[in-house]
Amino acid sequence: MFGQIVSGAYTITPAKAGFLFTPASQQVAVSNANVSGVNFTATPVPTYSIIGTISPTSVGAGTTVTLTGAATGTTTADSSGNYSFAGLLGGMYTVTPTKAGAAFNPTNQAVTIASASVANVKFTGSVTPTLSMDARSFLDSGTASSTLTTPGFSTKSSNKLLLAFVATDYLSGTNTTVSQITDAGLTWTLVLRTNVQSGTAEIWRAFASSALNNVTVTATLSHSVVASMTVASFSGVDPSGTNGSGAIGATASGNARTGAPTAQLVTTRNGSWVFGVGNDYDKAVALTPGTGQTIVHQDLAPSGDTYWVQMQNNPTPLSGTTVTINDTAPTGDRYNLSICEILPAP
Repeated sequence: MFGQIVSGAYTITPAKAGFLFTPASQQVAVSNANVSGVNFTATPVPTYSIIGTISPTSVGAGTTVTLTGAATGTTTADSSGNYSFAGLLGGMYTVTPTKAGAAFNPTNQAVTIASASVANVKFTGSVTPTLSMDARSFLDSGTASSTLTTPGFSTKSSNKLLLAFVATDYLSGTNTTVSQITDAGLTWTLVLRTNVQSGTAEIWRAFASSALNNVTVTATLSHSVVASMTVASFSGVDPSGTNGSGAIGATASGNARTGAPTAQLVTTRNGSWVFGVGNDYDKAVALTPGTGQTIVHQDLAPSGDTYWVQMQNNPTPLSGTTVTINDTAPTGDRYNLSICEILPAP
């Protein structure tokens, strides 16, 4: 009811959240008398649901599912991996599952509600394999030498990938290379060498099927130069292949006569981890790693060089991701940089 209305033409329009009205509005003419019977019929606005499942249940149970689009919300999949969103109006939505340590296929799904609920919005989850760095040993020579031997180190368990990261100086003649790596009772194989600029940055691999106890690793160089070697072991790797070949994915090199160190690769497996080794021939200067990265070891050599090992802070969840190992400073020195992807068990 509207009181104190003077004669004239009016439009009456009802509105209430969650309801539709018939008619949507009415025209009313008031002429020196009350007007009654201006009636409307209210009906609830139809709502719908999105219903789905995340399998297997070992991954799906407890997964957080997020809804965005015409409405937003989150829910948690039950012990069977089932989830649902109710009370939705027609419109376009996106459903995205997330869970620590898991990857999903597809990563999200677009859902359009027209005039009915949508069921069977399914996802398949998988546990993201976990890599970890175990033992680590390094040697900075300080003075020119044709060999580098690490202090003794031990690993905590079997089936470890060992990587030797070697960075060196250059004096004259052909550029420096690592001729071989020996000891620890393992067979070592070159993964990647970058020595376009003066000095070399190399990654070598081996695989230890049993735990190692107080072993050393020796690198033999083509010249007697100042150098640095870091050896690290990794657990949770792919044990296939020979001498750790199954645990190495993509590799990439970077070098420049002047510029900030950078190299980039595209990952080939969920949960892989990217490491790199570099040498700065021009200065002994601390590097500033790029976003999400850490310097594992750095040697500001008395010869005026910098040798370093660098890593992404965490494994990369999804394959097909472009990963960069880079430094924002220095920006004007010569460098060689070798990077590789470490693969978790499939």
